[in-house]
Amino acid sequence: MCGIVGIANGGSREVLERMLQRLSHRGPDDWGIEWFPEYRSGLAHRRLAILDLTAAGHQPMPNGRGTRWITYNGEIYNFWELRAELERRGYRFRSRTDTEVILAAYDEWGADCVRRFNGMFAFGIYDTETRELFLARDHLGIKPLYYVQVGSMFAFASEAKALCVLPGVACEPDRDALVSTLILMWVPEPKTGFVGIYKLPAGSYAFFRDGRLKITQYWDVPVPTPEGQLHYRHESEYVEHLRHLLERAVARQMLADVPVGAFLSGGVDSSLVVALMRRAVPDAELATYTIAFTAEDHRIEAQPDDPAYARLVAQRLCTRHREIRIRPAINALLPKVLWHLDDPVADGAAINTYLIAHHARANGTTVLLNGMGGDEVFAGYRKQLATLLLTYYHRLPHWFRKGFVEPVLRSLPSSWVRSRIRPLRWFARLLFPMQLRPLEAFIYGFAYCPPEQLRRLWLQPLPTYSELYPIRRYQETAEQVRGASPVAQMAYLDTKLFLTGLNLLYSDKASMAVAVETRPPLLDVEVVEFAFRLPDRYRIHGFQQKYLLKRAAEAYVPRQVLYRPKAPFMTPLISWMAGALGERLRWWYTSQPGPYREYLNAAEILRLLEEHRRGIANHAHLLWGCLVLAEWLALWNTPALHDGVEVAEEALRVEIL
Repeated sequence: MCGIVGIANGGSREVLERMLQRLSHRGPDDWGIEWFPEYRSGLAHRRLAILDLTAAGHQPMPNGRGTRWITYNGEIYNFWELRAELERRGYRFRSRTDTEVILAAYDEWGADCVRRFNGMFAFGIYDTETRELFLARDHLGIKPLYYVQVGSMFAFASEAKALCVLPGVACEPDRDALVSTLILMWVPEPKTGFVGIYKLPAGSYAFFRDGRLKITQYWDVPVPTPEGQLHYRHESEYVEHLRHLLERAVARQMLADVPVGAFLSGGVDSSLVVALMRRAVPDAELATYTIAFTAEDHRIEAQPDDPAYARLVAQRLCTRHREIRIRPAINALLPKVLWHLDDPVADGAAINTYLIAHHARANGTTVLLNGMGGDEVFAGYRKQLATLLLTYYHRLPHWFRKGFVEPVLRSLPSSWVRSRIRPLRWFARLLFPMQLRPLEAFIYGFAYCPPEQLRRLWLQPLPTYSELYPIRRYQETAEQVRGASPVAQMAYLDTKLFLTGLNLLYSDKASMAVAVETRPPLLDVEVVEFAFRLPDRYRIHGFQQKYLLKRAAEAYVPRQVLYRPKAPFMTPLISWMAGALGERLRWWYTSQPGPYREYLNAAEILRLLEEHRRGIANHAHLLWGCLVLAEWLALWNTPALHDGVEVAEEALRVEIL
């Protein structure tokens, strides 16, 4: 919805203005600054108008007495119910915005107001009487909130780049973040790409006063226990309960005074969301968007034909559908997308999201619903099933595992290891995880850069693999669910770390880069709490993943879509790294000086690239991570680029089908 920034106990109005300018892309409709010179504190806001498009929605906004001011990003979907309750308590409202309701709720209930909100949000409230700053972030971390403290000065923003204009903030790359990008392709929260800049954890609020920050967690993904599980008598009761929650979540997330459309990949989650949108508004025009690639890219990736499934759903539901076909040259967008992402995130889906949002905005769509969260919450990732199978594998006799299965895997023909056919690649990758305990296998057994490879790539001293930041972060989080079942542990870890640190990050940043708001109905807090009370068999049932979600979706989505082969929202990296993208990588690591040389072994990267190009091994994701690091480090090492990256118009030209 917006871009927010704030300073407490330091800085100046001029610094606040420069911070806000860094976020101009997030809010083209309005902007505002409220500076309190006597306290050297202030708030600022860039507005993307979604609700109440009038000037009544201007921010920063004061409460009724003018003692508290808010800058807010997000949507509170149940704000009409909260408003009615507050009106019964004597509050009066001047606008039709949820912003004003948040202020009144804070006046009435204090910090506990956030427990009543259903939505996605990040906001700051400054109290001019107590000189206290209150910050809050939504339950799942859908909306970002960065902060930094320099001495007694504290500042926050929707994006890290806004904090880089502050005196004393150098935006120096964090080495833990760089290693995380090699291993995971993203950076686990609360760390960011920069030393000293952090993210307020999801489901948390914080107070800053007298130079001190105190963070409190108000909500967590429910720790799954047998005692807390739902125990219905029949499967149909679970199905009907979930359908009720999903229908309500999608209906309320369509709340807007601007056009609402959707991402439609042709997978289970996005198809379900679009079907429920059509159910909520049977006669309204709905715009849907999908990404397509060339036939050759699909052949090399061995991926299902996603656009065909998306077209099927769009035809059934009578949406105004657009298919956006891109080619490798589109990766000229990479520096621009990385600038918007802030963190060194190596996921090609960010480029897909940016392009869809760009063309949606050009076609008049300001809000896009997506299927984000279905795989994390309902256990839909392949590595979740693979790890579960490992638990069964470890129950086999030791002599059978070590004397037969693993030697067979080691003796696989080299053609299997080299294969670009997806099932063979997965089978060839099983050997390393098989040697680990199941939870360890889930945490780092499927890493893109295993220990031996990391030692060859990374030029600086390293601790043991288990002591590296991304691994430690997973292990610390796993302690919260140590006694839970394997399925529950994996869903918890993916929802707490992978979802927030990667998927929600790129979804927000890449879409807000062009002033489009994305909303994930499957992450409605009621849906998530229900899912984490399910018995395991309703997530993974035999070999069927997302079992209950698919059963619930049968009422809305064609079976050939629900039970099709799974395909991730991705770019065809195997193909591109063997071609144009590989040439860009070679250009970086052969002739270009840059800060990456302090961290990465160029000779090893070029060796991996040659193996990939010749088909000896598939290094696509690791090479992509190395390219992202080179581009990202160069970007933040060049002060002139800190205010933005220009992109040639040709890079945005795509084929619309």
